[in-house]
Amino acid sequence: MKKNKPLNLDFQEIKDNANLITRAEFRSIHRGIGMVISFAQMQSSLFRVGQPYRAKESRIIRVTQGVGRISINLVEHDVKKQTIIVIPPNSLIEVIDISPDYDFQVIVPENDFLPAVQSNSITDLYGRQEIVLSLSAEEWEHTGEFFSLLWESMHRSPFRTEVVQHLVTAVLYDIRYMLDQKQTASRTHFSRQEETFNRFITLVNEHGKHERNISFYADKLCLTPHYLSTVIRETSGQTVMQWINQAVVLEAKVLLKHSDMLVFQISDELNFPNPSFFSKFFKRMTGMTPAEYQKNT
Repeated sequence: MKKNKPLNLDFQEIKDNANLITRAEFRSIHRGIGMVISFAQMQSSLFRVGQPYRAKESRIIRVTQGVGRISINLVEHDVKKQTIIVIPPNSLIEVIDISPDYDFQVIVPENDFLPAVQSNSITDLYGRQEIVLSLSAEEWEHTGEFFSLLWESMHRSPFRTEVVQHLVTAVLYDIRYMLDQKQTASRTHFSRQEETFNRFITLVNEHGKHERNISFYADKLCLTPHYLSTVIRETSGQTVMQWINQAVVLEAKVLLKHSDMLVFQISDELNFPNPSFFSKFFKRMTGMTPAEYQKNT
């Protein structure tokens, strides 16, 4: 069965498939980094509402217009104008809803593009967990200056790789600074339970395709299964297995829509005992069989 495009939303796919966009002047790609100055004006078919996908590389997003709701690695976020988002590599992303006027700018560096990023505080920010920040007017204007300077630098000839690398690094340092300031001002540091939940979600995103045993995650977190179950339920209102099942369903949707794998191959990839078991699980979770999902959405 032919799948809807795009098959992947990684850097190389975006670079090689010009048919994914209508107005290339709003996109710039050079030597390991891509940037979009206006997603709406680019007129792209890169994603669809309600279809999850995995992003191989990270994204630094500046929302310039509209309101929306997105899921990043299973956790939902409201995102609107004057919001900065950092999405780590290999994230599972789903656009749940966006307003018709929604627009954003985005920086997409390949995973090895920033050799200058050595600080642990920056690599933690850049590579491990999503950041969603609502900015003040002054902060917003400041980030706009960074993005404008980077956009201008992307178009200089010859391409100045080191300049662009350090500008992206400066954007990340600025985001880290704003994050630290907001946490200090509001005294909203994560509790131990919230930290456990965040670490659990990171593990589910990494291992959920193959590991669906509570003990596996408890061992990784050096906790008992009972304690982990209690913390996750009290923190999120959902059980450990509900989160794991959500991760499996999203991964299945990604593979069904954005790969050439057959249902029995996806069943094997997701560590189900057989395709029949996988199909029953998928229908129980979504109300559709895998084949119906491929055809109807």
